[in-house]
Amino acid sequence: MPSATGTGTLVIHLLDYNDNAPYVVPSVARVCEDAHDMNVAIVGGRDRDLTPNAAPFKIELGKQPGLDKTWKITRVNSTHSQIMLLHSLKKANYQLPLLITDSGEPPLSNSTEVKVQVCVCKKNKMHCSSASSLRGGLLTLLATFLLPLLSCSASLVAIHLE
Repeated sequence: MPSATGTGTLVIHLLDYNDNAPYVVPSVARVCEDAHDMNVAIVGGRDRDLTPNAAPFKIELGKQPGLDKTWKITRVNSTHSQIMLLHSLKKANYQLPLLITDSGEPPLSNSTEVKVQVCVCKKNKMHCSSASSLRGGLLTLLATFLLPLLSCSASLVAIHLE
């Protein structure tokens, strides 16, 4: 029983499986309210998968009717696209639904919303600080009417219990 040793080479090939949906970055983009000014924002795709299950990405508008009358998506390269405002919009925050698809087999897609801040632009400066969210404005309006009703209901319950 003499002891013996041996040497060998083990080669392991790991394959990437397309198990991660791509996502859009950044989640906030800015454009000018006047469609004739700086009305383009750039967004890109990211994916936790490796090639060939990641880029090139296809970024397109979500399926809501009428989006194509206000916004246009144009491919810049294999990972980035530009969002263009087609006509002037008032200064506010808009939720723009996008669909991003990777190049994997089978391809994976992700529906996401990018907050687009439409800003006032003067002398190559963007003024976005007071842009109000259209969705947030509705919630504030509802809260303004519902909170007094809830406090009245709580007062009536307290009176009824006494």
